Amino acid sequence: MNKELTGIEWRSDQWLAQFNGLRPDNVLEYFSQSPFWDSSSNNAVLKMQTQFNDLQQASYDLKTMVGVEFSVTHQEPPSLFVITKFRRASPTKVTPIAVYYILDGNAYEAPSVHSIVSTRMLSSIKQVERAFALARAHAEFHPATGYSWAESREQKAARKAALKDIQLS
Repeated sequence: MNKELTGIEWRSDQWLAQFNGLRPDNVLEYFSQSPFWDSSSNNAVLKMQTQFNDLQQASYDLKTMVGVEFSVTHQEPPSLFVITKFRRASPTKVTPIAVYYILDGNAYEAPSVHSIVSTRMLSSIKQVERAFALARAHAEFHPATGYSWAESREQKAARKAALKDIQLS
């Protein structure tokens, strides 16, 4: 599931009203209702296996499983929760796959560093291209004199007047 979901904002007002808002103990349950949730994750599998048991054992069991899992990695209840999607290879080796955040009940996927940097670079390159196009429009070339800057009559008159002022001083 490598779909681009950074443009999606998700919210469930019914869920928030039913459970009286978000808390550290229910934020993953809320997140599991979103399109960002992976139903084949270790969290979902463990939830199905322990739905009629004591859920205190769930966090311990997640660390022993291999595969994709979700974890709340930062929280400032009740307004901000950061959830990271990991790929767990062993009890001690985890690799982050994606980061999601819930801000005031709205869930988002955080853009990757790659997409942020590439977007910024593309924007910068477009600005440089515009600057070169503008400069190219004012440059003139003559085989005898080489490149020179094309000036309007007003600009040329102002430059000559400034040169006269400098020479008179």
